[in-house]
Amino acid sequence: MRRAVPARSAGSRPVRIRLILLAVVLAVGASVIVVALTPRTSSVTGVVIAVDAVSLTDVRSFTLRVEGGKTLVFSLAVLESGVAFPPGHLAEHMGSAEPIVVTYRDDGGTLKALRISDVPVPSGG
Repeated sequence: MRRAVPARSAGSRPVRIRLILLAVVLAVGASVIVVALTPRTSSVTGVVIAVDAVSLTDVRSFTLRVEGGKTLVFSLAVLESGVAFPPGHLAEHMGSAEPIVVTYRDDGGTLKALRISDVPVPSGG
């Protein structure tokens, strides 16, 4: 005895395709929004010329002179590398004029230092 196989409705396949396309469009749209809202970071190398600090452990900001003589003032409010590069170490760099690399985010005109590191010394060879 054969079982009757229910007939597919003629409209079920286009509905499925539309749902898949809608899901794809929503996923792409969400990805674009996430990328657009993700803060962009930049890096710059320069020499510390001023440090605004209450003490070696309470550094508020510093000024960096970059290539071409331009100066940039960085806030340390969101510094992620405070253990690897203690903020008080900036004063040593100011005294020695050894350059540093600053990775930062421009937050409405306020440059917020995220990471600070020594400039890598080129290997002799």
